[in-house]
Amino acid sequence: MSEQKQSGFGAKLRQLREAAGLTQEALAEQTGMHKFGIAKLERGEREPAWATVRTLAKALGVNCLAFDVEDVPAIEQPARPRGRPPKTPDTDAPPSATVKRTASEKPAGMKGKGMKKLKEKEQ
Repeated sequence: MSEQKQSGFGAKLRQLREAAGLTQEALAEQTGMHKFGIAKLERGEREPAWATVRTLAKALGVNCLAFDVEDVPAIEQPARPRGRPPKTPDTDAPPSATVKRTASEKPAGMKGKGMKKLKEKEQ
C-alpha cells in the first residue's frame, strides 16, 4: 500500500467548498467530476491536474490563488502500526481442540469416507 501525501490542497478545497455552501455532490455536478473524485481530492488521496484546479476555482467562484496552501495547517495523521491487529478471543466459543464429534453428530458436508473415518476413531 502506498503512503498518502497531505499537501494541504484537500483541506483548502474542503474549506472553500463549505464556504460556498456546496456539498461534494453539488460541486461534482458543477465541475463535471464524480463525487468520489472530489472526496479523494479532499482526503489527499489524489493530486489535481492544473485543469482540475481551474475548473474547481471557477465552480467555487474563486481565483486559483485561493488554493494556496501556505496558510493551511498540516494535518498530522497518527502512525498506523504495521501488520495485522491482534486477534480478540471469543469467550463464548469453546476452543476447537476440545470439541469432539460423535458419529451421530455428522458435520455438514461430510460424506462417506470421512464419516467412516469418524466412526473408526470413536471405536
